[in-house]
Amino acid sequence: MKILMANTRHYHGGGDSTYAFNLASLLREKGHHVSFFAMQDERNLPDPNSDLFVSPINFRDLNQKKNLKTGWQVLTRSIYSNEARKKFALLLEREKPDIIHVHNLHAHITPSILFEARKQGIPVVWTLHDYKLVCPNSHLLNDTTGNICEACKGGRFYQAVWKKCKKGSFLASFMACLEAYVHQILGIRDLVDVFLTPSEFLRNVFLENGFPSEKIVHIPYQIAIPHRTRSRVLSDYFLFLGKFDRIKGIYVLAEAAKNLPEIEFRLAGKADDKEAQDFLSTLPPNMHYLGMKTGVELATLLGDSRALILPSIWYENQPLVILEAFAAGKPVIVSNLGGMKELAKPEERGLLFEAGNARQLAASIKFLYENPDKCEEYGKNSLEYVKQYHSSDEHYRQIMNIYTRLAQTAHQVSQ
Repeated sequence: MKILMANTRHYHGGGDSTYAFNLASLLREKGHHVSFFAMQDERNLPDPNSDLFVSPINFRDLNQKKNLKTGWQVLTRSIYSNEARKKFALLLEREKPDIIHVHNLHAHITPSILFEARKQGIPVVWTLHDYKLVCPNSHLLNDTTGNICEACKGGRFYQAVWKKCKKGSFLASFMACLEAYVHQILGIRDLVDVFLTPSEFLRNVFLENGFPSEKIVHIPYQIAIPHRTRSRVLSDYFLFLGKFDRIKGIYVLAEAAKNLPEIEFRLAGKADDKEAQDFLSTLPPNMHYLGMKTGVELATLLGDSRALILPSIWYENQPLVILEAFAAGKPVIVSNLGGMKELAKPEERGLLFEAGNARQLAASIKFLYENPDKCEEYGKNSLEYVKQYHSSDEHYRQIMNIYTRLAQTAHQVSQ
């Protein structure tokens, strides 16, 4: 089968691209042909179709200029890109895919490509990695208050402007609101044959926002299981992996760490923006930033840890970092929100704490620090869980069931 994947980033930088690359590798191993459509970027991996990738645009730079010309550029490019549709049409002619699998396309590629897919009668599968189709700010979070927000539920996107949800800015919120309404009027959801949700929580959110249940299928992410997994506690440090962003709960973690001076915390991830640098400059003595880690270094860091901590303050979908910890035989301590709550079954695969509550987080950390036997028990349970529900074989079976059904239906319609 020939599958064309559409994702803005064609480089390793976020859960959506990580999942897309992993799925592409799995499909190729099984003998399928996989191609990509993305945005041009100097960080991109080599690709034979890069000549047809949509041209790059940097919204951060354009937003800083703030004039009518740049405003028009942002408006026309972020909502419906004619360039993306034209290049996508050329790529469809070149690759002739049986299935189009969308990941992240808002703002840079835009849903304009879905109209071309429908025109040519090619089925579309869209894996939902966030809440963008029901929340102008993508995360069900108000940037102004830092609180969970579902005010736009049911298509009331004007609430985003009223509350200045996006970046605390009226203009940014207005643009996001306009994008949401235009896509609603254009019937974007009707151009997709099946939406896939990694978490049950995300599926329920979309159902509550009026998406038809028959078009939303829950398929968990896959994770590679190491051939050899450490099952015993080797060190006493707790680990944070990810982006140093406020919504990841980094300040909650720092506050908890201050109350546990006897416990070591290690942090790894990119720190290439001002918020990250500001945060890292104020770490307490028992928190140590190790830089960006990948490959063997990351596996060792995770495998030697006591547990992974993910204190996010938003409704995470199905964080791959949690599955990576489980695959390493490690328990997790996570906020009791969204897909995190689904994965970390309390007192079986880890511990939950009230999102934003540094005192509860500290108590959970202290419990696992003082009870290494519980770490080992939860870690073993976590490993067995991912083997059963997140294996590559199971993921492939579920994905191919969707692909095959849609391809057969499309073939019958074309006859």
